[in-house]
Amino acid sequence: MLRPLTLLAAAALIVHPVGALAPAPHAVLAPEGGSVSAGVSAPEGGSTPAAAAEDNWPQWRGPGGLGIGEGAYVDTWSATENIAWKTEIPGRGHSSPVVWGDRVFLATSIVGEEIPGRTAPDHLGFDLQPGYLHPDSVGVDYAHTLKVLAVDAGTGDIVWERTVHEGPVYDNRHRKNTYASATVVTDGQMVYASFESEGLFAFDVNGNPRWNRSFGGIAKAGLGPGTSPILFGDLLILQGDQEMGAGSFIAVLDRATGELVWRAERSNRRSWATPLLVQVGKRTELLASGAEAVIAYDPATGAELWRTDGTRSHPIPSIVAGGGLAFATAGSQRKVALAIRLGADDEEDRIAWRYGKGTAYVPSPILYGDYLYLMNDRGIVTCLDPQTGAVLYEGGRVPVPATFTASPVAFDGKILLTSEDGDTFVLRAGPMHEIIRTNSLDEPVYASLALADGVIFIRGARHLFAIK
Repeated sequence: MLRPLTLLAAAALIVHPVGALAPAPHAVLAPEGGSVSAGVSAPEGGSTPAAAAEDNWPQWRGPGGLGIGEGAYVDTWSATENIAWKTEIPGRGHSSPVVWGDRVFLATSIVGEEIPGRTAPDHLGFDLQPGYLHPDSVGVDYAHTLKVLAVDAGTGDIVWERTVHEGPVYDNRHRKNTYASATVVTDGQMVYASFESEGLFAFDVNGNPRWNRSFGGIAKAGLGPGTSPILFGDLLILQGDQEMGAGSFIAVLDRATGELVWRAERSNRRSWATPLLVQVGKRTELLASGAEAVIAYDPATGAELWRTDGTRSHPIPSIVAGGGLAFATAGSQRKVALAIRLGADDEEDRIAWRYGKGTAYVPSPILYGDYLYLMNDRGIVTCLDPQTGAVLYEGGRVPVPATFTASPVAFDGKILLTSEDGDTFVLRAGPMHEIIRTNSLDEPVYASLALADGVIFIRGARHLFAIK
């Protein structure tokens, strides 16, 4: 039975305008819903959550899911310069660091013994026929140990690690992907980690388990997980699009108990995008990207508010929003960027503009200041006027050949583009393409960066780095 929903008072919500797009009648909501602030007690034995929300990086792409950090950060580092600490993290994971107060949280996956003869579930191809096998699918014939870790933000010491799964996994993953690619989310009191088919797990910040929930097998063509959970008010939200649409869903749980509040069945095919919460007038909308449709839901009830054309391509990048518009992109089967008018009453008026190149297969776009930046998987940047879609520049290149999985983040008029080689290219924000400098680490980077309280956290293939 679904329990009645309790939401925080509207006055408790923290609203984040996006960059300098003003006035901004449709703003992005902080993922924690503003529910944890000064004066809130931490769990017994834990530290008090930081008072200022902007000092924290609580979810995928930080406050509001936008990839924008407030405050001052260094913009120069190397493997030996401005490294406050680095800590070896066991296993692999594209889970980005999240930060609250003096804790950094992340997930990881450790490969175990081979399981001879174990095979993945049967997958559907685009012709809807079974038997599809992606040539880069691997992993199901090995056991895996999945963990959630907490790291001291000041020293880099691992404070605790908890194993949530040990043994066979449900499906394959892409050889570049991991079984710990979904970023965890925290409100400073609890930590929530999704491993998709292997379950959703809740801990307090001291590592004490609170609850866990399974949604069964979530098949994504044998390419692995990626969609991250988000928080709003009393709610924990998870998008679970799979295969060619059968069984796709959005589930919303009571974050204290894991009890199901509502579940919306979807027909959208597999996706890896994380949904976004926006404030549109007096109501909150939950935006979920999809190949067939971009759909807005009432996060309190699951009622569909509107839908519009989808990306027609696997939506791996997440939506960004600001200035009355939401931007959905994709770059697998085809490249597309859609600008969607928030609050439009007529379906024919909902799409403001389309742009047909420059988008990425994996990295999300970033809306910063007066500009929307697209970056493809090779680091070629396009800068658009977000209101009109007009091209301000395109073909902006990083100085060396590179491939990108991490999504851009920004602060203080700079945008950080981090490649799989571990090079971070510092791009000056604005309508002219200018790479200020290149900062290099000694190991690959696939996870997106986190910016919190003056520290840049970078998860490399082997280490977590704190740069200050």
